[in-house]
Amino acid sequence: MSAPELTEVRHPIDKQNLTDYLKNVTPQSTGTTLGVRVPDFSKLESLDIKQFKFGQSNPTYLLTDEDTGREYVLRKKPSPNKKIISKSAHAVEREFFMLRSIGLLNEDPQSKGKVPIPNVYLLCEDESIIGYVFYVMEYIKGVSIKDPGMPGIPEEDRKLYWNSIIDTISSIHLLDAEKLISNLPPAHYPQFQNLEKLKSSTYFQRQIRTLNSIANLQTKQVKPIPDFDKICDWLLKTAPRDPTKLTLIHGDCKIDNFLFDPTTKTVKGVLDWELCTIGHPLFDWANFLQPFNLPNALNTFLLKQTDTGKENPASLDLIYSVLGRYSEKITWDSNDPSNNPSDLWLVGFVFGLLRLCVISQGIAMRVKQGSASSSSAAGPAKLYPILSNLALEGIEQFEEQRSSGSKRIKSNL
Repeated sequence: MSAPELTEVRHPIDKQNLTDYLKNVTPQSTGTTLGVRVPDFSKLESLDIKQFKFGQSNPTYLLTDEDTGREYVLRKKPSPNKKIISKSAHAVEREFFMLRSIGLLNEDPQSKGKVPIPNVYLLCEDESIIGYVFYVMEYIKGVSIKDPGMPGIPEEDRKLYWNSIIDTISSIHLLDAEKLISNLPPAHYPQFQNLEKLKSSTYFQRQIRTLNSIANLQTKQVKPIPDFDKICDWLLKTAPRDPTKLTLIHGDCKIDNFLFDPTTKTVKGVLDWELCTIGHPLFDWANFLQPFNLPNALNTFLLKQTDTGKENPASLDLIYSVLGRYSEKITWDSNDPSNNPSDLWLVGFVFGLLRLCVISQGIAMRVKQGSASSSSAAGPAKLYPILSNLALEGIEQFEEQRSSGSKRIKSNL
């Protein structure tokens, strides 16, 4: 457990241009929309800039006003717009607007839950400033937990962390999605403008179409994902329909996107909303709990530890304990009791692996292009054949459980 790690800047940005731009920002400036509260940058003279170590997709920086010590976070695209292959990738603009819309719902007294997020301050779509689209937001001082198994953390503290995680993800899924959509600019969210059309397809159908499109583009530059079509076909036949109410999902829900208060053991901020969408909450949980069903050796490579993984019986117990407690808070479809996280866990797990295959292939493409934003991108770039094989194993495991009619008994967290 530690504060997010910082390095010297690996992907340079024009510090002077950025400083000059920020000094002239006001609430009326282009980009500071939706009533965001803009800090007073008018006396800014000198910035210290460090880059966060995390981030395979969008480079992220800590900006420090060297005179006042005030800190901010800047997120930018890895390339100018004209060099980005897919319009749906690296969409920091949509992330900015989504965070602001969630912030508005947090301020609504009728909202069922409040989601801890950083305040966003400004969006700059003028690439002449630093060469990329970027936005600036609040810096939340919390600690990051890299390994969801929480090694070294006392059992009582782990329970507190998990209870807060469950409450936070529940709050995301309980947000009024239609009200949230009404606060989003149509130009950046055309897919949400026809709600009836949105309801006519399922999250998994839409996502597989998108993943197919991205994978096909990436395959022009790197090797294809093994058995990609077979996994897609199985998911289209097996994945559930969406909940009866439109539901916001984070889309990249994993423990290192959560910042924690080390004193209260609660979630202080949820980060990295680039991939959030209206969808099926099964995927958020499948993504968050994914390490508990991966081989220990793969977790050792990804998380630098050995005791979280499917070889450890406690890992499976934790999966169903967490999903059981979440199900006490939310029912996805009152007319279809089979549409629940415990019964569908493996379907979500397979989909998560498929998506991770596409991400890994994308990292491989950026490594080849020389634009990967992480200093350690070469390792993840080699994973997608391994992940594809794990997805096939997950399919086999689900089909065996379904044919035998076996169900996992939910235990208490």
